[in-house]
Amino acid sequence: RIASLMMVVGLAGAMLPAAYGQKWEVGAGGGASFYNSRTIDGATSVSAKFKPGYGFTGYLGQIGNRLGGELRYTFLSNEMELSGGGKSFTMGGRSQAIHYDLNVYFADKESKVRPYVLVGGGIKQFSGTGSAGAIQPLMSTAVLTNTSEWKPIATAGGGVRVAMGPHTNIRAEVRAYVSQA
Repeated sequence: RIASLMMVVGLAGAMLPAAYGQKWEVGAGGGASFYNSRTIDGATSVSAKFKPGYGFTGYLGQIGNRLGGELRYTFLSNEMELSGGGKSFTMGGRSQAIHYDLNVYFADKESKVRPYVLVGGGIKQFSGTGSAGAIQPLMSTAVLTNTSEWKPIATAGGGVRVAMGPHTNIRAEVRAYVSQA
């Protein structure tokens, strides 16, 4: 886990000299988080999912004319749920991600409105945070636990950046995190 984190930070740090002379920005944001559900087949067919939740993010980025990049940390809070056969079990959950994204802008950096797409990669930790309980209603097929696991991720998305003043911007974006099941 620590080695993966150090590798991501090291790779991002290695990219910094190439960004020398670029315009830098620091930002933060918040929003909603949604996950796809998965079906687990066993004694009973069980739907496993994270319920919709909220998230916060912070980033350090460099902005070029048509290319930019950012090192980003994201925290997401979503309850976990198993349901099937008329039964369900819910437990607290969270995830956090550290990744580097390359932003490709469709307008020059002097433009007030700059649409962009992004692609990148990094690592994401999934954690159970609630009370797992010794007996769960669907335990013959699946259980929720208080464990953590790091997974490699790919990121993709797009958005628009609007200049509100010489040193202030507001952004709206949609982002997807893809990891192994």
